[in-house]
Amino acid sequence: MKRFVISDSHGGYKALVQCLERCGFDKGKDQLIFLGDVVDGWSETKESIDLLLKLKHLVYLLGNHDQWALKYYTGQLTQEAELKSWLRQGGAATVASYGESKSMPPEHLELLQQAKLYLVTDDNLLFVHAGFDTSKPLTETDVFTLIWSRDFIENHYRSYQKGKPFHINGYKEVYIGHTPTILLDKKQTTPLRMDNLILLDTGAGYTGRLSIMDIDSQQVWQSDPVMTLYPQEEGRSGLSWNDRRALGLVYI
Repeated sequence: MKRFVISDSHGGYKALVQCLERCGFDKGKDQLIFLGDVVDGWSETKESIDLLLKLKHLVYLLGNHDQWALKYYTGQLTQEAELKSWLRQGGAATVASYGESKSMPPEHLELLQQAKLYLVTDDNLLFVHAGFDTSKPLTETDVFTLIWSRDFIENHYRSYQKGKPFHINGYKEVYIGHTPTILLDKKQTTPLRMDNLILLDTGAGYTGRLSIMDIDSQQVWQSDPVMTLYPQEEGRSGLSWNDRRALGLVYI
């Protein structure tokens, strides 16, 4: 069984399909560790989760957008300001994917409700959506830090920029999504390794590509730029591919 890791597809079903096809993923034999945020952004959240549910050895971790969507579809996203924030940051596309005023299918809800907050493998690899608190045991790290906070990544990236990436003790490798590499450096279009920390989110929800990595060989495959797969949609970047072309802003 091969092991793959992917993160933050944000409704980009077509990109997800490309990644699985390009890496030769076997849906019945191989394992996919998904670091969260399959929802919110592009128009095919429903199709994306339908696909994930067909993978025999899927391990799904909770992302911050997954938590938002869960709150919405279980009637807990009741504060108007938070609801507007979620809709503006990709939630509207998720609602449209399932249909206005329609519920999320029970099996889709179950996937998100049963999502893990983190995973530590038998060979001591840590997988988590956003980060963790290195000053305390992983089991004592709060949910906000695990799926929302960027403090962990920002601290490591500052050291990396100074040419002094530091080793994360206690784990062979740490795999994280959440913070797009292209927002740290627009030229960083592939997963970023900082010593034994690897960032997997390469901006699929914005102007980047979706990336999938073979955990054991470290080989990476990528989708086309996701905005080109949904040329009439804004995703989470504010302008569609077609609009960018019309304005002469095409760059990849």
